[in-house]
Amino acid sequence: MKRVVAIVLSLALAGCDYSPPGPPVEEAVGAPLDAPRVSVTAPGDGQQQVMAFTDIDSAQEVSVAVSEGFNQDVIQAAAADGFHPSVATAAVTLPLNIEVTPASDAASGQAPATRNVFAKVQATPDIPTAEGFQFGWRAVDSGQASSLRLAAPKQASDEDRAAAEQAILKLVAHQVVFPTDPIAPGATWTVESRVTGDNTLLQTTTYRLVSYKDNQATLDVDISQRPSLGALQLADGQSVDVLNTQSESTGTLTVDLTKPLPVAGEVDVTTTVIYGQKDAAVRVIQTTATKVRFS
Repeated sequence: MKRVVAIVLSLALAGCDYSPPGPPVEEAVGAPLDAPRVSVTAPGDGQQQVMAFTDIDSAQEVSVAVSEGFNQDVIQAAAADGFHPSVATAAVTLPLNIEVTPASDAASGQAPATRNVFAKVQATPDIPTAEGFQFGWRAVDSGQASSLRLAAPKQASDEDRAAAEQAILKLVAHQVVFPTDPIAPGATWTVESRVTGDNTLLQTTTYRLVSYKDNQATLDVDISQRPSLGALQLADGQSVDVLNTQSESTGTLTVDLTKPLPVAGEVDVTTTVIYGQKDAAVRVIQTTATKVRFS
């Protein structure tokens, strides 16, 4: 009888999608997200419709590679105009399993939401002890997220934990947000948001809807960034003003509206900020580089 029971149990498990539980995680830490400002600059040509995610009760497997780097140079003011900084970047690949469920009622202090996106990091050689890292966000159908929760594995090293958290923050900062107004191919809209990192930047993302068919939207993406503060405090107590900011970016994304994250494409942005005093002999140049790739 015991042998029969064992055979039946093994057959039952073989017939379902069973996976052992992941490593235990610490208590989740939540953080609110600033609501971005979304503005349609051109509605497009042809039949217009509201673009909205319809991904509730869906699952997605996607690999997100996040590369980022930060560099600071102090140079003579006369050389600043022709200076081309180089930035070394470090890459972290997050293989993700994602599920989307209906959002619960908003708790005290939470914004209303329709979708709850839950993601778990799978095994990755870049940050091996971060396997099982869990995170998720509440969002509405346009893609706008209002809060983020992070739960690191108890086994994670401090280095891997920090790298995973930073990559996740960059991923969330590059979430696609659609306007709530109806649009058509050729439409453009801007999303103004805040990006945290080595220095906090205000980011304006301009999207252009290239095409839309069978729930799949192809988007061109252009990003400009600027410092959130008009001056930089130096270690000696002095301050220098922002004299110039320049962003260079490229980006194309394929979004399946039945999935929470883009299914393909990448966004690459490099921002250079020049600080100084107009009559001073030196300039402080900070360069931030970020690339997010979906595959």
